[in-house]
Amino acid sequence: DAVLGDQAKAGCTDIASQLVSFKYGDGLDVMFGGGRQNFMPETMADPEYTDKKGMRKDGRDLTAEWLKRYSNSGAYAWNQEGFDKIDPKTVTHALALFERDNMQFEADRAKNKGGEPALADMATKAIDILSQNKEGYFLMVEGGRIDHGSHNNNACRTLTDAVAMDKAVKAVLSKVNVEETLVIVTADHDHTLTITGYPDRDSNILGLVKERGKVALADDGKPYSIIGYGNGPGGKKDGAPRADLSAVDVTDPDFVQ
Repeated sequence: DAVLGDQAKAGCTDIASQLVSFKYGDGLDVMFGGGRQNFMPETMADPEYTDKKGMRKDGRDLTAEWLKRYSNSGAYAWNQEGFDKIDPKTVTHALALFERDNMQFEADRAKNKGGEPALADMATKAIDILSQNKEGYFLMVEGGRIDHGSHNNNACRTLTDAVAMDKAVKAVLSKVNVEETLVIVTADHDHTLTITGYPDRDSNILGLVKERGKVALADDGKPYSIIGYGNGPGGKKDGAPRADLSAVDVTDPDFVQ
């Protein structure tokens, strides 16, 4: 809103501007993620979704400002191809914005038109760039779409993004010396995801509860999924009966628990 509304007139600088114009030291070294629309003026067509434009009303193209600021050793990318061309041996300041808004869920990433790297790929390339500084560095890596998947009551996307985060942690640990690098893995909050009943071992976590090979039934005589949510959009509405999942593919990536 600071880009679009009265906050800017009141002197509140939007976050995208703060990131690109970061005044301490030589500015920020690496930023990989989404939010491209906040870096582009409303007159500029998006490079990937050409029917859409940026959102900035001040006319600034922050990607161009980034490249101007770091004209000798800076890089900007918006897709997988550009990301692959960022050479950690020569680039000291890298900005990559792979989506207009949020990054794709991991389950959907391969279908993205422009292509975007996995969280593990972004984390390791960031380390390759930052480790050029022999005095050390600080890097924050966020698996932010795990949260969004649970907000949608969509367990498939929640869990696949959690796996992507796990792979990122493993990739980071393979790149650093833990004798001299502190790696912290934490979460900022929990969600209402539940694992219900007594499903058989080796059950598909996205499937229905089966006990000794037989689909288990709740008190209403209907089967129920292993994963559920305590609240959210998947709940029954206005006292309506719970849906009968007998003929529903609950393992479908779009299924809402």
